[in-house]
Amino acid sequence: MHPELDKMKNEEHIFTIPLAGLPFGHTDYQYVIDDKFFEERDYSEVKKGVVNLHLGVEKMETMFVLTLKFEGKVVLQCDRCGDDYEQEVKNSAEVYLKYGSEKGDEKNDDVIIITKNDSEFDLSDLIYEYIILSLPIHRTHDDESLCNQEVLAKLHNFSQSEAENEDDEENPWKQMMKDLKNRIDK
Repeated sequence: MHPELDKMKNEEHIFTIPLAGLPFGHTDYQYVIDDKFFEERDYSEVKKGVVNLHLGVEKMETMFVLTLKFEGKVVLQCDRCGDDYEQEVKNSAEVYLKYGSEKGDEKNDDVIIITKNDSEFDLSDLIYEYIILSLPIHRTHDDESLCNQEVLAKLHNFSQSEAENEDDEENPWKQMMKDLKNRIDK
């Protein structure tokens, strides 16, 4: 491995790959994405986590093929109870960096146009996007018994009181639903 590449790889929280100095063929990198990576993104719903990234870079004449494999855990807020829980992260992706004009007309999300003047490529946003894409839409503890039981009890009581209020004939939504049902039944 090129000595300068090894040095860059070991710098903390630097997620760039050199394009200009990279030798043709395959090069492997290992990264650890940790709490600091997520904290640097104010907009991130993930604030903590440890995710290992294996990056394979295949340099060719006209493009680079990046193979990313993620595995680890992140801390998210449970949609059910609001407490933090650990979510497993496992994902892989293949991304192509192709040489072209700055106004490249590629419509594929897995193809990124780069210019001959680009000497390095920052992976940070790409890493973040693929971690977020690996998260489930419904984010809850695996088992409801792991949720905050006090919060669940309050939600249950609230939903019961809402159901009792719906029985009230003065509720316009209930009356509208009855009217709609009557129209459908005719």
